[in-house]
Amino acid sequence: MNARFLAALMVLVAVLALIPPRGRGLHRLAAASTPTRRPSRGAAAFAGSAKRRLQVVAAAIIIALAIGLSLGLQLVVSALAVGAIVAVITTQRSAARHRALATQRRTQIIEACDVLSADLTAGRPPAEALEGAATICPDLTPAATAARLGGDVPAVLDLAAESPGAESLKSLSAAWQVAEESGASLAATTERLSTTLRSDEAIRRQITTNLAGARTTARLLAILPLFGTALGYTLGADPLTFLTTTPPGYLCLTLGLALATTGLHWTNHLATLR
Repeated sequence: MNARFLAALMVLVAVLALIPPRGRGLHRLAAASTPTRRPSRGAAAFAGSAKRRLQVVAAAIIIALAIGLSLGLQLVVSALAVGAIVAVITTQRSAARHRALATQRRTQIIEACDVLSADLTAGRPPAEALEGAATICPDLTPAATAARLGGDVPAVLDLAAESPGAESLKSLSAAWQVAEESGASLAATTERLSTTLRSDEAIRRQITTNLAGARTTARLLAILPLFGTALGYTLGADPLTFLTTTPPGYLCLTLGLALATTGLHWTNHLATLR
């Protein structure tokens, strides 16, 4: 493989890493939005998705090794390096998508609580009010069905709360259970819950905005070695040949990728809200 072509490919991968994932901004929590009807997915669904991705990556590595061993060690090392970079980019983008979906789900739950509280205050039965809230937040659809059929609504809400971003449904479940057992006003409790969730989300969004710079810096630092490799060729050097054909180069390449990946992961870990 032409070393200059490989360098250009690595730079292209780096540029793709800098492009932010497609997302939808949330300017006002109270603004009306068209709900995206997505089925609720719990932790098991995400674990299954991650397992499938790992299987695909493992299969790609095996195929690359089989092809590379027939063409030379340099190609194997180059393919593994590029594969590691692509895997890191894929993981980061997947995490960004999950964060965006969690934010969207939290927003829908807040709006659904507003609708639920308003309907209950207007005198609608809890089951009908929950059906109205389910039109805003699809995660409430199973609970609305359970309420209509006389099922265990708190248990269904607890199950729905396992989805990322839907943790606040546990509070709604507790409020529903208290209202059923003690006769307390569900409308007042839901209204207070909505106010609390709105305040928490505003704080969360402010913190996320403040941490955006740290995440961007970490991504920039992680891809600087790729641009450095391209710069080496412009100066007349041949860094990829050194990195992919000599034992010291193997060591430098492995340590560089490991340190860059570890630094990126650790920075994102510190910047993740708990």
